[in-house]
Amino acid sequence: MKTADLHTHSRYSDGTNTPRQLLELAKAAGLSAMALTDHDILDGLPEAAAAATELGIELVPGLELSSAWKGREAHMLGFYLDVSHAGFQRLLATQRRNRIDRIHQMVKKLQHVGLAIEPSDVFAMASSEGAVGRLHVAQALVKRGHVNTPEEAFDRYIGNNGPGFIPGSSLTSVEAIRAIREAGGIPVLAHPIYLKDDAIIDHLASEGLLGVEAYHSSHTPDTVARYEQIAKRLGLLKTGGTDYHGSAKEGVPIGQATVPYELVEALKAWKRTHAT
Repeated sequence: MKTADLHTHSRYSDGTNTPRQLLELAKAAGLSAMALTDHDILDGLPEAAAAATELGIELVPGLELSSAWKGREAHMLGFYLDVSHAGFQRLLATQRRNRIDRIHQMVKKLQHVGLAIEPSDVFAMASSEGAVGRLHVAQALVKRGHVNTPEEAFDRYIGNNGPGFIPGSSLTSVEAIRAIREAGGIPVLAHPIYLKDDAIIDHLASEGLLGVEAYHSSHTPDTVARYEQIAKRLGLLKTGGTDYHGSAKEGVPIGQATVPYELVEALKAWKRTHAT
C-alpha cells in the first residue's frame, strides 16, 4: 500500500534536517509522498521540490500556520496553496516579525526569574530569526545548562503555564483558515488533541475549515477513531503524519506514523475541483 507523511519540519523552521534530508528519510522509509509543513514559512519548498524530483518521491507543499483559539495555540496546516500569493506572503512576514518580538519578551521573563539567557542565545539555535520559536528557547536553555532536555524547559519554564511563557500568534484560527483559502490552499486543523476542546472543530468547520489531522503521531487508536468520526460527520478531509522535527524534539521517526496515499489523492481532488 502506498503511504505518506503529511506533517514534517525542516531547518527552515524548528527542525534539524534540511528539506532534502527529510525527503531522503521518507524515500528510505518507502513512502510515496511527503509534505513539508514548516512553521509560518514557505522558504524550504523550492529545495524540497528539487530533491523530490531527483529522488522520485511526491512532495505535498504545505506549511503550519500559527494561530490562536480562546487563548490557546491552534496550528493550521495549509496544503497546496499559492506560494506567490502576495497577501499570504505579507501575512507570513508579519508572523515572522511577531515570532522575533515574542522571543525578546520571553527572554525578559526568563531573566526576571533568574535565568542567564540572551536573545542571541535563542536566535543562534534557529536557521533564521524569522523562523524562531519556543523550541529554540528550550534548546538555548539546555545549552546554558538551566535544564537537561527541551521537554524539561517546557515543563518548568516555557509551557503555557510557565514563568517564561508569552502567547504566540495573535492571528485567530478563523483568520488563518481564511488566509489559507484566499491563497487557494486547504486548511486542516493540526493535532487537535492538544486543544482539549473538540467543539472547536465544529465551529471552525462552519468558518471554512476543510480538514482535520486525525492521524497525528501523538493520537492513540481511540483518539484516531474519534477524529475519524468527527471528520465523517462534518464532511472534512483527513490528514496525518509524524510531526517530525529531527533531533530537536522527541517523537517518532519518519516512516512510523503514515497515512494511506488515498488521503493525498483526496487533497488533490479537492484542489482540482476548486481551482480558480
